[in-house]
Amino acid sequence: MQIIVIRHGETRLNKENRLQGSKGENEGLTQEGKSMVEKLRDTLLLSPTTMYISPLARTQETASILNERFHAPIVLVPELVERDFGTLSGKLRSDVDPKILEDDLEEKYDYHPYNGESIGDVKERVVSFLSTLPLSSNETVFFVTHRGIVRVLYDLYPNNVLSSEVLPASKHAFHINSLPKMM
Repeated sequence: MQIIVIRHGETRLNKENRLQGSKGENEGLTQEGKSMVEKLRDTLLLSPTTMYISPLARTQETASILNERFHAPIVLVPELVERDFGTLSGKLRSDVDPKILEDDLEEKYDYHPYNGESIGDVKERVVSFLSTLPLSSNETVFFVTHRGIVRVLYDLYPNNVLSSEVLPASKHAFHINSLPKMM
């Protein structure tokens, strides 16, 4: 299965450099975020048979803009929601202990102490969703999701090399034909 993973466009919280997460403010895209997604949409070469999207406002708005061109069925998938940062959601990154952010980038940090999720929790729910898909098919699908989910997919499928930063409205291609081996 060819999976094109698209991170949502820019939000106000992205622009302010805040931890957004799944339980923070559920807001849509900035005007610049909408423009970013429109530009991306116009460069995509593959058409999806289905768009699987996180149910948050920023991903729904991104999918809606993409679907102006593709007209694919949209399926809301709770497993594709961003990582829960717990009580750190909405905080400026500059106000969070740098060690937490460094460990998070290395996928070592557990947000359970802040009533959030560990990286293991996120991997488990992503793999649970992947197990529902016909991975051995030749279909092309889009996942419209979040930075944390994109990073988890690169971790689960290390043969896919991160070719660019996981910026708002960035695209990441994966060819997946089986479930990952969990460590």
